[in-house]
Amino acid sequence: MKKLFLFALITFFILPAPAHAESREVQITSTVHRNFDGTFRNDELAEEIAVGGRLWSLIFSLDSTPRIWVIDAALIEDITAMTEPYELRDGKKLDSSIEAVAYLSQLKKVTKNAQVVALPFGNPDPELARKLAPSELNYYYKTAQTRLATALGRPVRSEPLAAWSKGQSYFSKNLRDQYAKNRKAIAALSTVVDPSELADIRAQLGRLMSPLLTQTDRTYFSFNATQEVYKYKERLKIYAGKYQLTSARSKLPITLANGFNSVVKVNLDLYAGSSRIRIDSVEDISLEPKSKTQISIPVEIFAPGQVVITAQFVNAQGRVLSESADLSLNLTVIDSRVAWFTTGAAVLLFLAAVTQSVRRIRRARK
Repeated sequence: MKKLFLFALITFFILPAPAHAESREVQITSTVHRNFDGTFRNDELAEEIAVGGRLWSLIFSLDSTPRIWVIDAALIEDITAMTEPYELRDGKKLDSSIEAVAYLSQLKKVTKNAQVVALPFGNPDPELARKLAPSELNYYYKTAQTRLATALGRPVRSEPLAAWSKGQSYFSKNLRDQYAKNRKAIAALSTVVDPSELADIRAQLGRLMSPLLTQTDRTYFSFNATQEVYKYKERLKIYAGKYQLTSARSKLPITLANGFNSVVKVNLDLYAGSSRIRIDSVEDISLEPKSKTQISIPVEIFAPGQVVITAQFVNAQGRVLSESADLSLNLTVIDSRVAWFTTGAAVLLFLAAVTQSVRRIRRARK
């Protein structure tokens, strides 16, 4: 009955609009509802699209005035996610939402012959985004236009120079620094990873600058974004380990992992920070999709002791791609050259001691 009622409303409220009426702007926007891992922070969006809810009221209306629909594609993707079973942050699992299906169906109908403008993805404050990362703002506009057109099944406009976005965002220095760090991490990964695998997380970062976020919510989602970006970086992983080397010339086995769905070519930067050992970085390593690879690195040992090698993935330009890993080495051998040098020094010291003793004996006799 509930389903029939909702679709009856959809049919009832679709009325033809007079051609001469002046268009009215309607903004389909909301605060951020989904975490960066795809779970919902809460179920408040379900209330907004339910009968009588704020978003429901914007598209289920008897008012026949022509409209210009200004829409945030990120919000539409959130509602679309609810058409399948979805999960809340606390682990609660919910069935697919009939209201979400009805809402999207009605939105497609009311926008079919109307003007539709795509806001930048995530509805960021354009002025703030332009200051922090103008190239990313362009990306948010292009991404939103493409995804909204796909969701509605029709062309939509994107007008970066028009003042469609409403409100301003306050971004503290700490949050700006976090945003910049996360953005640069994704940009670095995109130099070796298929950009399509990073498109979603890159676009989602724009939501952090939404004017509809409270400062508390902005802090929450900024931290959440940092956690998710860390997971992306961890897809390229160097396994830390402890090694016992007993030969002056050894091979150090290092395990590398690629969690992406595409081949990744990287350089492995190795730093020993000690003269006890010599090890060179490795270039042009090809890692197959969803794989673990073990490589053997030549190592030359000059003196015994404990050494920690820092290993890190970098791209061809030296940009860091992943978190570093520590390789702890216990060196228990001495290089033959060092042994000869030490032995020779001992012999010289012995001869010097003997010479000194002979001189003392001769002096004593005199």
